[in-house]
Amino acid sequence: MAKLNHRKSLVFMVSHAILVIVWNLVGVWLLSNNKSALGPTATIIGAVVFSLFIVAYLYSYSKGLKKVFVFLITIGALFSSFAIYGALTKAPNLWPSEFWRYAGIGVNLLGIIGFLLIFKKSK
Repeated sequence: MAKLNHRKSLVFMVSHAILVIVWNLVGVWLLSNNKSALGPTATIIGAVVFSLFIVAYLYSYSKGLKKVFVFLITIGALFSSFAIYGALTKAPNLWPSEFWRYAGIGVNLLGIIGFLLIFKKSK
């Protein structure tokens, strides 16, 4: 039976969560200064949720709770896939520029890669 590649997945998922937190906090700050957010959503709740995900990822990884860890990674990847789908299907004017639209896709690709890496056979 192949070992799951938890460490690489953890790095990608924590990186994804940190970038989502920054994205949301910058967006909230921009909105509070009467400017456009980086994308269609920017909330303190989003930042808090992904902060909790970081804690849950690290806790389940450090305690060796493999099933919980894989479940959390899957939920994080689902959030990523919903965000990517939205970026590809929603009106482009919801982003201040095409750059930020594709930057959001890039941020969320980290969550998808983190999910896929967990199933890659480790050496």
